[in-house]
Amino acid sequence: MKDLLAGMLSVGLYKRNQGQQVRQVSGVTTAVVFIIAATTLSDNFPVGTSQAIVSGLPVLIGVLGCWFAYRIVNVAPIADFMIGVQGEMDKVSWPSWPQLWRATVVVLVTMLFLALSLFLFDLIWQFVFQSVGFLKM
Repeated sequence: MKDLLAGMLSVGLYKRNQGQQVRQVSGVTTAVVFIIAATTLSDNFPVGTSQAIVSGLPVLIGVLGCWFAYRIVNVAPIADFMIGVQGEMDKVSWPSWPQLWRATVVVLVTMLFLALSLFLFDLIWQFVFQSVGFLKM
């Protein structure tokens, strides 16, 4: 906990050239979440709330949220995790568009076949159960 607090209060960048894409996307996404939260908060104060609170609190939350987003991706354990994530993502071999389309068609056809099979089994068992009097419709 002490290391996390020290990391959040420092201004240095941890391993600045490693895992940049994942860290930047994570930081920007976190900052956007805080900005949306601050904007939503500013729109939902009760009528009669002091203008200083209506203006100041969302700005404070937005600024602190952006600082948090900037710092959290530079705390050593979290940054090391994100560096590892980018390292693993670089190893992934992504399919080409034709491969992706073929795989999508295979999945959709298989799902359609399974859905029709289940529907037919349902009809057969419904007929059997009605014939023996187990289901009364």
